[in-house]
Amino acid sequence: MINRNRIIIGITILLSVFFFNLNAHALSPETELLLKLLEKKGVITTDEAAALKQEIETAAPKATDKETIKAEIKQEITDELKADGGPLSGIQDNVTISGKVEVDYQYLDHRKRTDQNSDGTSDLYISTVELGIEAVVNESATANIIFKAENIDKSNDGDANNTVSDNPEKVLFDEATITIFNQEKCPFYAVLGKRGQPFGNFFTHTISNPITKSAYEIATSGVTVGYAPADLFDLDLSFTLYKGEKVIGQVAGIGSMTTPGRNTTSHVETDDVQSYIANLSLQPIDGLTIGAAFNSEPGYESRNNTVNAFAEFSLAGFTLDCEYFAAVKREKFTDNKTYKEKAWTVGLAYQVTDPLEVAARYETFDNDRNTDTSGDIDYRLAVGANYEILDSVTLMGEYRKLQEKATDSSYEKTANEY
Repeated sequence: MINRNRIIIGITILLSVFFFNLNAHALSPETELLLKLLEKKGVITTDEAAALKQEIETAAPKATDKETIKAEIKQEITDELKADGGPLSGIQDNVTISGKVEVDYQYLDHRKRTDQNSDGTSDLYISTVELGIEAVVNESATANIIFKAENIDKSNDGDANNTVSDNPEKVLFDEATITIFNQEKCPFYAVLGKRGQPFGNFFTHTISNPITKSAYEIATSGVTVGYAPADLFDLDLSFTLYKGEKVIGQVAGIGSMTTPGRNTTSHVETDDVQSYIANLSLQPIDGLTIGAAFNSEPGYESRNNTVNAFAEFSLAGFTLDCEYFAAVKREKFTDNKTYKEKAWTVGLAYQVTDPLEVAARYETFDNDRNTDTSGDIDYRLAVGANYEILDSVTLMGEYRKLQEKATDSSYEKTANEY
């Protein structure tokens, strides 16, 4: 009888553990019913039933939530794929993923420049969302892709941008290139694809970019071949081909240059690869980088040629940079005149402590007009500070003063922005 009871109790525990696994947070109804039945039949006593219940609860495995199980399975699959011989073997060594999110609060002291009595306006928006993927194909080739969206929900005269599918600030391919270069084996290199082509550096240590970036950045697809030998003052000599009339199209939109504007009636923009850049940079001494570039694009009855020169010097926590752009040849605008604009910037930054940097930048843009027009840029001043509060998390602040020229007394020439 005793042996039979022991067998029954053993079977009860086994079945109970089985039922318990189906409902790990409490005894299952089947287990409760089985214990009561055994107690009712006199197979076990009340004390034995309580002891069995205690033993079952102790022996039952702890519950595992679904999210933990999914995470464990995902990790096992990932480890298997990355294992030697797996389809993703070595991917962690060859692929780098990076990203950036910038959120801006902005205040402008005059809502409308044409009304000196207009009130201020503020905005809160996502200025940049960026995702980058870099893949090392082999020892001589690297592929790079950057997805980017800018000014999400930024107000424009009261309307939010990037809230509909047809707006111009949607996610785009900011860069998509493949670079072929192995300096140890060969000093020559090639870069193919879309990127900011090598014309201008547009130095900045503040939130805003210089005006020169809006005027002269050439962000398009192109092919660059270059020469960058090792141990020769970091020399980089390159030649780039691309399609389009990027610079003159952007310069014509700076300040009041939209009037008179380009002669779009008589001129159709080129559909051939006829634009090019020649670029040279080097580091003659430690801390000093200098360079120059020449850009040429087709235009109306004439090519549009622009030169660029820059220098950057770093010493004892200070960084001084300056850059100059000048038109040397320009097409005629609708008033049958040519305007050879020029622009320059100078900036100074100081690393006060490891997390804190302060910076200032002064810039100007001269559109080569004989008479001033409202909206022509006189100068812009930017002063800012950057503080890294956490690893890869930086708090940035900036004050900008934009001084413009005006022929209308009601036009507010000064814009203060924070």
